[in-house]
Amino acid sequence: MEVLKTLDAYEAFVASHQIAVVHVSRENCSVCHAVLPRIQELVARYEGVALGNVNADDVPEIAGALSIFTVPVDVIFLDGKEMHREGRFIDLERIESQLNTIYEGVNASDL
Repeated sequence: MEVLKTLDAYEAFVASHQIAVVHVSRENCSVCHAVLPRIQELVARYEGVALGNVNADDVPEIAGALSIFTVPVDVIFLDGKEMHREGRFIDLERIESQLNTIYEGVNASDL
């Protein structure tokens, strides 16, 4: 997992990975901290998928860049384009399903 400490770092991270998952949280958000290890575990099962973590307290501009009004938020990007978003109430099964679909689509196109 890469900790993204600036808006530029976030933008570079998303641009430099074909499939990227970004977890946005806040320091005093217990739900955010409970969800993060589960997201890490999920993403680790997919070779080549990158996970970035942004603390919205450290990078307040992220709220504007991603139109975030509450945390936690987990966003899946494919080639820099947002493909799926879960916010506030994170449905890990839905994230897994979407990530799997995106991952399989990318790998199928490599054949």
